[in-house]
Amino acid sequence: MESSPLPAPGVPSSEVSFRPAAFAGATTVFILLGATSSMYGPLLLSFSHRFHLSLPSAGAVISVSYVGSFFGVLLGWLGVKRLSGSWVLSGALWLMAIGATGAALSHHWPAFLVCVFGIGVGFGALDFSLNTLLTRTALKGRVFRLSVGNAGFGVGAVIGPLIIIALHPHNFPVLLAGIAVGALLLSTLTRGVHAPRLRGQPDQLEVSALKSQRRPILITFTAAYILYIAVESSSSGWIAAHLHGSGYSGSTANFVTTGFWAGMALGRVLTTPLHHRTSDKTLVLGGLGLAVVVSCCAFSGLLAPYAYPVLGLALASIFPMGLIWYTVLCPHDSDGLALMILFMMAGGVIGPGAESLMVSAFSVHVVPLVIASFALADLAVFASALRFKPLFSR
Repeated sequence: MESSPLPAPGVPSSEVSFRPAAFAGATTVFILLGATSSMYGPLLLSFSHRFHLSLPSAGAVISVSYVGSFFGVLLGWLGVKRLSGSWVLSGALWLMAIGATGAALSHHWPAFLVCVFGIGVGFGALDFSLNTLLTRTALKGRVFRLSVGNAGFGVGAVIGPLIIIALHPHNFPVLLAGIAVGALLLSTLTRGVHAPRLRGQPDQLEVSALKSQRRPILITFTAAYILYIAVESSSSGWIAAHLHGSGYSGSTANFVTTGFWAGMALGRVLTTPLHHRTSDKTLVLGGLGLAVVVSCCAFSGLLAPYAYPVLGLALASIFPMGLIWYTVLCPHDSDGLALMILFMMAGGVIGPGAESLMVSAFSVHVVPLVIASFALADLAVFASALRFKPLFSR
């Protein structure tokens, strides 16, 4: 394992740096997170058969995962304030491995949900820690690092459904075991991260003095990200069920879910060159506008298999570019980012929860309406952030 790199002369003490191998490892962690996130939707039918549940009841697994992620973000936030980033990443990977191992061995629904909650804790801690560390890297190349890292998430989310198809959905314990092994292996690649703990860092203290000015910005972006996660989770979690209910085979439904994540991965790869031509605000607002349109197109049984991959492409830039937008308005605000990422996990409960309720009341054909509604609300909230100006110059 590589030794931790030292900060270069003149670099702020709170700035994070990754050795090449460590950044490759971080991107691979994003791939693992994407594969984990994408598996629940295509496996809802298998969960319902394996544990003798209705489809809406099986859908609770998505919300439980996000509840775990909420607590994982809180754990990651406390960790980066008190420990080095490499220790936080290693610990989160171990938590994820333990949860995945337990889920692979579970034969009862309550025990399975407890283990999924554990996977979610590790997932949330990793998602928060990696994105927070990447936003603390040098300004030059930051968009590239955030885009490529989060593109890894999309790549993993493409791989997940393909593995499910190859293994057959009823063999999902094998996939869970693979996630556990992957997490353990990746825990050995975190030593090349230089990420000092945040407590008492001068940049953070400077931001603390501007809390009153920061508050409306933070509230707006937190609400926007809650709605974004609701869009993403309700889409990825219910695409397969919607298509299956519309008469498509399980394999076709899983391939379309893969297409959604492929669109997400491609869009994030394209984010960096697009950002050279237009602003982060334009990418966020334009992506959400397109998401509303293609979600409405998914009402058509003929268009739905093509609309969902385009939806992934539309949503791709929103997460990384929204973070860039916030860091331009509130530079060095790691605590604000922590709060935002902590509370955005509520969207993973709200989105799938709303889908489950609406499907129970109106059938699975209502899925595109819920997605479009969340996307439209998110567009309105992000658009309201156009009124803000940066708190101070970099």
